[in-house]
Amino acid sequence: MKPQQRYRYVGTPDPMTQKEAYHCEKYIKKHRGEFVRAGEYWVDVSALLSLFHLDCWNCRTVHRETCCEGGQPYAVEKGQIPVMEAELPNIAARLKEEGERKNWLEKGIWDVSQLPGTIRMRHGDCLFYQENNGKYGCAIHAYAEQTGRELHPLKPFSCQLYPIDLIETGEGILLTAVTTETSSFSRWGTDYLEHFYCASIERRKLAVHVDDTLFALDGYRPAYKWNLPLLRYLLQDQSPQVETILTERYLRVGVGI
Repeated sequence: MKPQQRYRYVGTPDPMTQKEAYHCEKYIKKHRGEFVRAGEYWVDVSALLSLFHLDCWNCRTVHRETCCEGGQPYAVEKGQIPVMEAELPNIAARLKEEGERKNWLEKGIWDVSQLPGTIRMRHGDCLFYQENNGKYGCAIHAYAEQTGRELHPLKPFSCQLYPIDLIETGEGILLTAVTTETSSFSRWGTDYLEHFYCASIERRKLAVHVDDTLFALDGYRPAYKWNLPLLRYLLQDQSPQVETILTERYLRVGVGI
């Protein structure tokens, strides 16, 4: 079986390219002995200890555009489609502009010219990228926070993952994070590392023109800590084992800032 057929991003029908699958296979061969096995998961401990600061509400303050602008998120799998469609009227009802609400309800969520489950763009951005109380972000995320609705089944899966990645390998699921070494096959690519402070503490240290309270250096934490609720939701019974492995390694080796 070709690598491209064996490897795939978990949670989306969007395929890996042949080149991405090739680099993923090489990475696994190189680091397989360092992974920790937890059920069906290969835990890439070193990658998951990489530092990030997801100061998302302040992203647009320090960057020209955010990761939600200028494109579409990865398509959602079939199981998420009816969940999102059922909640659309409730999310749309919270939009301030009547014309925007009408557009959502009349045209729906999906870009029918793309893979099923692909969210359409609006004004050049993801449909759900909206202003909320003076700040810009995901309308689904804001809706879940304001109503207490469970976020994980509702928000597009890939949008919840960053900076973590989950890749089906045919032998198990690689649980990793985007780093300079994994970016050649990660769904996140190199953009975050090269352009966004959230993924590069070194880049943030050099940005002396940015207010210290924005993407503050003392706010950087290991990748897995930003995703603990989602990891627990996904890993279920395997979650305590994986968390223990990551926490013990973090406490033992530490991550300097």
